[in-house]
Amino acid sequence: MITTAALFFAASTAAVPAQTVAAPPCEGAAHHQLDFWVGDWAVFQQGDDKTQIATSRIESVMNGCGIRENYSSPHAPGGAYAGTSYSGYDRKDDKWHQMYVDTNGNVTWYTGELEGADMVLHAPAAKGALQTMTYRPQTDGSVRQIGVISTDGGKTWTPSYDYVYRKR
Repeated sequence: MITTAALFFAASTAAVPAQTVAAPPCEGAAHHQLDFWVGDWAVFQQGDDKTQIATSRIESVMNGCGIRENYSSPHAPGGAYAGTSYSGYDRKDDKWHQMYVDTNGNVTWYTGELEGADMVLHAPAAKGALQTMTYRPQTDGSVRQIGVISTDGGKTWTPSYDYVYRKR
């Protein structure tokens, strides 16, 4: 006599087809091109490793789909300054995007991509100007962040900042 329990056991131990497990949505290498920037940093002007101008904490967020920065410069000229950014790779256009908001009321939307080892992001600026920001990993583990601005449609560029992020 076959009981209901025996039938249940036989059915539950029968071969079950293998299920395909989807890879996490941000597992691909493109989503991690800016991971070199993740860390807890002391920020200096390029060429001046003695005077720290800010701290910056950059962390992976949203299960590796984004990067968040919290930048703080409590002794900036003109008063304390802070900014926060969210960066992420968008598979719809194969570009990186970053939204940066600061305590001066500025909101900047950058778009760009990896160029060699550098992450290069571009954004419109005030009065029709253009700005470019480059994150450049250094051989000593630091990261250089270079900003330039153009007021002639990109024909010429003027430096606006040049920072070095060093691990704390």
